[in-house]
Amino acid sequence: MKSKFVMLLAAALMAVAAPVMAADGGQHSATHKMNDAQCERECNLLLKDCAQEVDSIQDRIRKLQTAINEKGATTYTRDELKLLNKKLQEANETLRVLNKH
Repeated sequence: MKSKFVMLLAAALMAVAAPVMAADGGQHSATHKMNDAQCERECNLLLKDCAQEVDSIQDRIRKLQTAINEKGATTYTRDELKLLNKKLQEANETLRVLNKH
């Protein structure tokens, strides 16, 4: 008896909730579109400044060398220094490849 009552109650709640959920769909869509527009504006602002903030490969190499040589073991752990050295090697390789062409 209780299980029939619970199933009947669940079915009644679903019947009541379905129209409410359907009516909310339009508001969600409008909010989503407004968020997309805001996101697009923010992305465009970030892209405008991107060209001014990007380091050249030479600048990147200098910064990595400074981080490794001047700060070194006093600032970074052994694993962090290995990672910095790997990034430095990659930057040097990129510079070599670009200079070949």
